[in-house]
Amino acid sequence: MTSQGQPPIWLRAISDPRLSQVMHKIVTAQLPGPFLRTAIRTFSKVYGVELHEAQRAVADFETFQAFFTRQLKEGSRTICTDAGVVASPADGTLSSFGSLESGRLVQAKGVEYSLDSLLGDSQDADAYRNGSYAVVYLAPYNYHRVHSAWRGTLTAWRYLPGALFPVNAVGLKHVPGLFAKNERIIGHFDTEFGRAALIMVGATFVGHMTVAFDEIRSNTGLPPSGRVALDTPMDFERGDEFGVFEMGSTVVLVFERNDLEPALPLGSPIRMGQPALRASEASS
Repeated sequence: MTSQGQPPIWLRAISDPRLSQVMHKIVTAQLPGPFLRTAIRTFSKVYGVELHEAQRAVADFETFQAFFTRQLKEGSRTICTDAGVVASPADGTLSSFGSLESGRLVQAKGVEYSLDSLLGDSQDADAYRNGSYAVVYLAPYNYHRVHSAWRGTLTAWRYLPGALFPVNAVGLKHVPGLFAKNERIIGHFDTEFGRAALIMVGATFVGHMTVAFDEIRSNTGLPPSGRVALDTPMDFERGDEFGVFEMGSTVVLVFERNDLEPALPLGSPIRMGQPALRASEASS
């Protein structure tokens, strides 16, 4: 980090959304079939992608992007329905968990950011100030669809344009408030756990995020949406699709409840639908 507290210049350079727009053109290009199939199989072998889980065969993917955003065969993931359990919204790593009593979240050792800046509005943040949060990190090779972590009703959402810093260990170390600087799509829910929010955070080369409930698409020059209250709130069950990342990135969950705890050690790999958090024994 520079002496002025700014990220290094090379990190600022790759965070430019225009770079991710160029990458989007590359991964959505129609490539010769043999070349594309070889690229997909090589990537999958190197990173351990379980191709047998995909709905479509390798030969049926028309672009690398179609492979990245692949859907899974029915039954590939088991959605936990136990009472008092928050299901993981995505495949990835349960990387962080903490209390929101101070109104701040821990990004990395010695680096924090505010709930207000993450949500883009202090009034939105008021609902969660004494609650808790959890972070699931998706690597580029993970399944890239994001699902509801709870049974509840989507009542409002917000789109916040921004930079596209990498969300890996380098970005977390060198970019203060990274999750509050990058592009975000935020869904506010009334859930079985009280009020809760699901935040999709964009990253370098994750220049486009889409959602299941609206036509919004990030990193396309659209202005901030403001808070969009749904005239007809949308019901979600655990495991219902919320949105799609183009590559890997991060999902942040925030809750008004402060009696949740991790269901597995931080840093553990997790699959969509597995228990991520559970109500503490004292509150059960």
